Amino acid sequence: MNYPALIAEHAQHLKPAEQKEVMDFILFLEQRASQPRTDIDDEERKRRLGEALHQLQLANPFKDITDPVAWQREIRKDRPLPGRD
Repeated sequence: MNYPALIAEHAQHLKPAEQKEVMDFILFLEQRASQPRTDIDDEERKRRLGEALHQLQLANPFKDITDPVAWQREIRKDRPLPGRD
C-alpha cells in the first residue's frame, strides 16, 4: 500500500476536526518543501555570527547601566527565601 492510500485509510477513522489537522499538516509540509533550502556552511555561519556580535557591540545596549548589581537585582526581582535571613 502506498502512503497516500495509507494516510487516507487512517484519516477516515478520525473526526472531521482531526482530519482538518492532518490536511493542515500536509499543506505545511508541501509549503516547506517548496521553499528553497538555505543551508550555509560553517564559515558563513561564523561570519554572520561575528557580524551580528559586532553590530551588538556597536549598539552598546547596556550603556545606561551604571550599577550592574542593582540592575541585576531589579531584573531578577530577588526576594527573601522562606526560612532564611
